[in-house]
Amino acid sequence: AINQRLTPTQKFTPKDLIAAMKALNVELGLIIDLTYTTRYYEVKDLPKSVQYKKLYTVGLEVPDNATILQFKKWVRKFLWENAGNGKYQHLT
Repeated sequence: AINQRLTPTQKFTPKDLIAAMKALNVELGLIIDLTYTTRYYEVKDLPKSVQYKKLYTVGLEVPDNATILQFKKWVRKFLWENAGNGKYQHLT
């Protein structure tokens, strides 16, 4: 069932993401949270070096033009500001 609960070992948290990136010797630079809830990410759990953007996007629907434009704006800005420094962005 879709609404079954995950155990703590089944959850993939921002801390897990950062640990996985460190294991690959890659620095995470940007997370764009596209979920329509605030329950998955605690900004306080992220390192200060990681930019976090929240863009509420309804699931199972094509985002409207304003949402798509905002997403593109954040990605372009990040890429422009971080060209050549090796930081990666993560989209959820």
